[in-house]
Amino acid sequence: MQVLLVHAGVCDSRQWARQIELLAAYDVIAPDLPGYGNAAPPEGEFSIVDALVPLLDGPAAVVGNSFGGRIALQLALERPDLVDRLMLVAPGLPGWDWSPEFHAYNAAEEAALERGDVDALVEVNMEFWVQPHVRDVVRPMQRRAVEVDLAAPEASPRPGPPIDPGAVACPTTIAIGGQDIPDMRAIAAKLAGEIPGARLETIPEAGHLPNLETPEEFDRLLLEFLED
Repeated sequence: MQVLLVHAGVCDSRQWARQIELLAAYDVIAPDLPGYGNAAPPEGEFSIVDALVPLLDGPAAVVGNSFGGRIALQLALERPDLVDRLMLVAPGLPGWDWSPEFHAYNAAEEAALERGDVDALVEVNMEFWVQPHVRDVVRPMQRRAVEVDLAAPEASPRPGPPIDPGAVACPTTIAIGGQDIPDMRAIAAKLAGEIPGARLETIPEAGHLPNLETPEEFDRLLLEFLED
């Protein structure tokens, strides 16, 4: 079975190094999304879903974290023929009514971006999204993405069809860290209630990046998801 691992927006494919070793018996695909890691930035109008489709030979198990979870959900809806099962880890959701806490974070990020202050922008993301004990792991990945974004040509994502969780047609597990921000926990609960038959799993000590923050607990859920 192919397993597609889609990284978070504060990371790149290096996020999955441990899980790639864990899943040596599977055909694992863990790409850098456009503009992350070693992948070139997108140009013009682009679709990340379209960039993932050629990587898959057929129905795969798809795992996505955060921004990668949002992309995994879009893939399952746009190309259900390519998604055998779906694991959404603290997934994003378009159109969410974000809290004042999130808007304050976003304003700090935008202010650092306008100043071209890479250090400040990276640290804003570290403090908001990443537990302290893994920040040294995540920081280089986030810095790389910021530097690529600042130097990238103008690009805009191609609008996809509306997200309808009720249309997901494959077995779905939703994993969320008990220490993640309230918005993400609420999104996880909403999707678990709307995706038919979805299973919601909470990892109590994890934040937004469970596979890095609580790897043993995450690996157990991942193997259960794949072997069920």
